Amino acid sequence: MSQELVLVTPKKRQNNRKRVEKWLVNNHRYINITAIEKEISAPKGLVQKFVKYDKKINDKWIDPLFIVIKSFTSFNLR
Repeated sequence: MSQELVLVTPKKRQNNRKRVEKWLVNNHRYINITAIEKEISAPKGLVQKFVKYDKKINDKWIDPLFIVIKSFTSFNLR
């Protein structure tokens, strides 16, 4: 997956954080958390600790998570 380098404003980043966190909380039962962590090369347990123990996700992982979630929640036919 190619990741786009885009300058993100703090307001947009905060909005992305809210969207990512809400999506993970609502859909964690239906996704393979380990696969998402591997896709963005995140440390093991990053998403799991957020979902299970409400541990804050570091800012540097929000944008990659947003890109991955956005890519498989949009039903674009190729």
